[in-house]
Amino acid sequence: MDFDRLLFGTAGVPNSTPKKNNPIDGVKQIHSLGLDCMQLEFAHGVRMKEEVSSGLRKASFELGIPLTSHGPYYINLNAREQDKIDSSVERIIQTAKISDLCGAESMTFHAAFYMKDSPYDVFDLVEKSLNVIEERLGRLDIEIDLRPELTGKTSQFGSLEELIHLTKSVKSCRPCMDFSHLYARTGQYNSYDEFCCVLDKLEEELGDGALQNMHTHISGISSSSKGDLRHLNLEDSKFNWKDLIRAFKDRDCRGYVISNSPNLEVDAKMLKDYYQAI
Repeated sequence: MDFDRLLFGTAGVPNSTPKKNNPIDGVKQIHSLGLDCMQLEFAHGVRMKEEVSSGLRKASFELGIPLTSHGPYYINLNAREQDKIDSSVERIIQTAKISDLCGAESMTFHAAFYMKDSPYDVFDLVEKSLNVIEERLGRLDIEIDLRPELTGKTSQFGSLEELIHLTKSVKSCRPCMDFSHLYARTGQYNSYDEFCCVLDKLEEELGDGALQNMHTHISGISSSSKGDLRHLNLEDSKFNWKDLIRAFKDRDCRGYVISNSPNLEVDAKMLKDYYQAI
């Protein structure tokens, strides 16, 4: 998809949707709220009937509300048992298949836990699995951006550097930049200059198009020395979202901005309103 600006939406069906468990109604609610996109949440498993996915694709197209997706939380491409790694690969493939049926072009997931292993060894395992996934999706004629998420806990694979290296080594891979997680994970990257530094690094390392096709998450967040604890509403957090939006605007970033705050659409609207006002 070619973007001419940032699109703002929610991680899941908006809270104000009358039928909260109906993603088609969620897309309609996104449209009525004046938002731009919606992320399908398969956090607890990939379960969606075929008529729902075709209805979603139709509603998304007719209303001009593109979709992204998030895979199950219980993915770990560095699990101790091979069958658990195999199951994680299958969960990513199933997420990609249903996302493709819904018309989504970008999907994110938490790739792995370090499990006290060397980050270098974990990287090799994740890279190997993603190459297998890419090959299998190619045989299914499914084209979708595989976006490992920048994770918020220091026990999780998914640092900024790891995602950059993974993007360079796996053709269909791009980063899902969760700037709130980056702040919680490092205790840094919470000022305009630091945000610009990250964006410049992405462009320098991944090419001119890196900032023109982004999939980003933003929320308020609380953290400890081990990283993120829980998501908060933006106004209840120290996360400097206004400077991040300013950096996005000044660097002409484009793509998806997904609100992961508990209040979902309230913060999504606040982000979009501020973006349009500056």
